[in-house]
Amino acid sequence: MATEDNRQKIVETAAQLFNSRGIKGVTMDDIATAMRMSKRTLYETFANKEELLTECLMLVHGEIERRHKEVYMKVDEPLLVALYMVRINAMSNHSYCHLIEEAERYYPEIHDHFFKLNTSAFRDMMMKAMNYAKDNNYLRPNVDIDTTVDFICRFVQEHRISKIADTEEYARKMSEVSFTFLRGLMSTDTIIRYEKKEGDFKQIMNLK
Repeated sequence: MATEDNRQKIVETAAQLFNSRGIKGVTMDDIATAMRMSKRTLYETFANKEELLTECLMLVHGEIERRHKEVYMKVDEPLLVALYMVRINAMSNHSYCHLIEEAERYYPEIHDHFFKLNTSAFRDMMMKAMNYAKDNNYLRPNVDIDTTVDFICRFVQEHRISKIADTEEYARKMSEVSFTFLRGLMSTDTIIRYEKKEGDFKQIMNLK
């Protein structure tokens, strides 16, 4: 049985192989070879490829959750955090776009389970941020929060599974579109206030 550290390394290695070569193009033998371990040890750790794929998707979901927590620990400003989490979500998904796309195609039940969790967490974050903005009069008049959050969630979901996520350039462009959309909901005074904070926030989060 592999140690916990080795188990994590197996998941990371499998995720990279699945993403670069396709889920169907990678066997458990390939993963064992890449890990320089016996096939028996691999199967003692993961019963089958489906179980390993599940862990790979958890890795992607966990990376996004980690960034959520990292942002909230450093910046106590829900609306500003939400603006940048749209970018982080897009870029995190870009890293494993092929894995996500193939998981949805060949293993929809596994894919849907974990990305419903991701979408739910993202939606909760956006609702918190938008309600915060509304309560503090940061938004333009007549902004419908439920409709706005639904739109952003659908946009992020479509971006995740679309071909445009194949390149980092397009991932960045699409994250900018959603970022600009959210800024467009703000009042002029709010935009000015956030532009003053933007440079400091980028430096804290090491964002480009």
